[in-house]
Amino acid sequence: MIQNFMFLALVYLLSQCVVSAEVTPAAERPNFVVFLVDDLGIGDIGCFGNDTIKTPNIDNLASHGAKLNHNLAPESVCTPSRAATLTGRYAIRSGMASGPGEMRMFINIATSGGLPSNETTIAEILQESGYKTGVIGKWHLGLNCNDNKDGCYLPMNNGFDEFYGLPMTNIRAACGSIEDGSKFETYLWTLGKPLMISSVIFWLALMWVGFLSRKTTFLLMFFSMVILSIPLLFGKWAYAQSICVLMRGYDVIEQPLILENLTIRFTDEAKRFIYKNKEEPFFLFMSYAKVHTSLFSSPQFKGHSVHGRYGDNVEEMDWSVGEIVSSLERENILDNTFIYFTSDHGPFLEEVVDSGEYCGGSTGLYRGGKGQSWEGGIRVPTIAMWKNHIPEGITINEATSTMDIFTTMAQIAGRDIPNDRIVDSKNILPLLTQEVAVSPHQFMFHYCGHAIQAVRYRPLTGNVTWKAHFITPNWDPGTEACVSTLSTCLCFGKHVIHQDPPLLYDITNDPYERHQLDTTQYEDIITKIKEAMKKHTQGIKPVPNQMGYPNAWWSPRRQPCCNFPYCSCIES
Repeated sequence: MIQNFMFLALVYLLSQCVVSAEVTPAAERPNFVVFLVDDLGIGDIGCFGNDTIKTPNIDNLASHGAKLNHNLAPESVCTPSRAATLTGRYAIRSGMASGPGEMRMFINIATSGGLPSNETTIAEILQESGYKTGVIGKWHLGLNCNDNKDGCYLPMNNGFDEFYGLPMTNIRAACGSIEDGSKFETYLWTLGKPLMISSVIFWLALMWVGFLSRKTTFLLMFFSMVILSIPLLFGKWAYAQSICVLMRGYDVIEQPLILENLTIRFTDEAKRFIYKNKEEPFFLFMSYAKVHTSLFSSPQFKGHSVHGRYGDNVEEMDWSVGEIVSSLERENILDNTFIYFTSDHGPFLEEVVDSGEYCGGSTGLYRGGKGQSWEGGIRVPTIAMWKNHIPEGITINEATSTMDIFTTMAQIAGRDIPNDRIVDSKNILPLLTQEVAVSPHQFMFHYCGHAIQAVRYRPLTGNVTWKAHFITPNWDPGTEACVSTLSTCLCFGKHVIHQDPPLLYDITNDPYERHQLDTTQYEDIITKIKEAMKKHTQGIKPVPNQMGYPNAWWSPRRQPCCNFPYCSCIES
């Protein structure tokens, strides 16, 4: 009898242990909030050295967490950087990297290209683990596959429960105000004026040789001027209607986009998401449209900064960060939230408006900028905070990558990463908690489209990280900006310089890349870097190219329209 009783008691205790293991309280799983800013420079934030732009809320995150001084964006432009961040894989592995003659990012939303469905995002991993997931702000990873309503590439098909934001981005050429000027308009006039002049000369020449009468010639000249003026007069309007779109879920709710109060709307939506999901673990991906041009500010932030309109934008973004963090604190969940703040790449050095004002950010003392593999293009201001886990006020100088949030967040949530593919992301939590002192990345590859421009090498021993440049951008003389284009720095042909031997830097002691080393004295370092690069490129499998023809080409049947045929609506 006693033995039977003891056996039943043991069975009961074991069953209670099993139940306890299966039902882990939601409070034990942390929330995740990732702030991703667009085009923000490492020299734009107070805790990273800026003393003219006020960023008290971001600085406060750093004082209560870790400042990552050596964090690198996965790529130096938007689309591939964001693809790598969400999948933990270099963009070339998913076909989200451009080749020669192709745009490096999506420049319209009526295309068939986007983040492939066979890729796994961190949102999908967390969603499968019971997390509520939401993205607010910029997406820029594709929209439709077959028509203008399928939304196959939207966040809801990539692991997010909710989406409120821009399917593409905020482009000055389309969404900006008159005071911003427009490279797109400049491009149209640059193309249009020679065509007008050529047509006049052509008709006059035909009249001169006697093929046309004077009356016919002047009629043809008039109609030529009218026809050629149409794209010049209506080009920007049509472009704005086509890409300046705000969506909720699968629905277009504003077209064209009203920028002025957009950050306030994003912030209110983030606070609503937190309040709605505070009783269960969640992942909020706060992907700002700021501080990409067009520069826009809410009325209360206009003239707020001594650093002009760009400073106003940074300070409004900092206000938004503070509002969202305060919301976490108000709901008593801040201590159980892992917060990660960063930029998708460096500032846009080529952004000068028609008035001559530079409207991009600061790289501090680092060389280069957006679109480049110099440090100014990929070293981004980054902070990680998780109370009672990450020590307060620490600085980490070891190399990390923004795509490390994929593996780090998955493992914090107790989930394994996919084992059926190469994952380039590393778990940096031991580095953040100071359990280890060395970066988990031995080699990091810095891409420009399909091309590896630079490689970073951190030996397992010692305290030096090396960086070798194999390809560098072709700068405008006397600047660190690329030769002027409609877009940003390009990756191939006359737009780059191939370096043989490569330019080698001790990036630990010379982070500003001012002192080039003699490669003949470091042949072993160059050899190891080349071997790693060869092994890496051999592991890149061919996949469908999302950034070239036909996937990245505009298609009328994929063009979203909220109120056909007007394609015009305002969020209610």
